[in-house]
Amino acid sequence: MKRIIYIIAIIITLVVGAVFSARNATEVKLDFIFTVVQTNLSLAIVIALILGACLGVLVSLIWMVSARREIQRLKKQADISRKELTNLRAIPLKDEH
Repeated sequence: MKRIIYIIAIIITLVVGAVFSARNATEVKLDFIFTVVQTNLSLAIVIALILGACLGVLVSLIWMVSARREIQRLKKQADISRKELTNLRAIPLKDEH
């Protein structure tokens, strides 16, 4: 059942993409700093969408790596604190009375 839903979702996505491409077939000029490129409007939008998604994934990966490092640092600090607490509990109490 899941497979059929995935296939239907893919077909719908392809049809919507084809209709989008057909309705936005006008030529546009993209003026970059060093060059000018003439392409279809739909292609320019799709490329911008893909580049944005890739940059978002890259930023997310950088954030995830730094978060994992922080987690490892905190786990190590918690282990040290646990060992210190265990050692302190093992020290016998001296009564001065």
